[in-house]
Amino acid sequence: MKITVLVDNNTLIDRYFFAEPGLSLLIEDDETTVLFDTGYSDIFLKNAFKMGKDLTTLDYLVLSHNHLDHTWGLEPLIKYFTELQIEQRPFKRPTLVAHPEIFVSVNAEGLGEIGCLLSEEKLAKHFPIQLSAQPKAISSKLTFLGEIPRRNDFEKNLTFGRKEGAAEDDQ
Repeated sequence: MKITVLVDNNTLIDRYFFAEPGLSLLIEDDETTVLFDTGYSDIFLKNAFKMGKDLTTLDYLVLSHNHLDHTWGLEPLIKYFTELQIEQRPFKRPTLVAHPEIFVSVNAEGLGEIGCLLSEEKLAKHFPIQLSAQPKAISSKLTFLGEIPRRNDFEKNLTFGRKEGAAEDDQ
């Protein structure tokens, strides 16, 4: 299995890649290829191209949660696939796997919307969607864990954001 960091918040390496406060990983095993999160912008695409990584053969697009630093790269990915389609270049539409609450609106005081900007309806026009709060096998070596409850007594739970207007923990 190989995990390639397409974007995170540092570029402390000897090559010139872009960074942002977000996350995107390319996970490859001998059975499947997964794009795990899309970061905050199109930077994951730019870095993938610079690394020579082919995103036209993705099997899955997995979203860990709905915050902006993990989902706001979805729109540039859709644009990329749409351009490939217009140019009649071959590509595969990955299956989007996420928690059922991935599309819940999340707002933060003074920031506005910090959740996924695209609706399930819009994303379904571009990707087959599988939502699950339960673990789901992606390959014999990879499992989407679904919902991971917070059950610790040593860490204070801080509320960040509002789900559909109610102040609650948006885990």
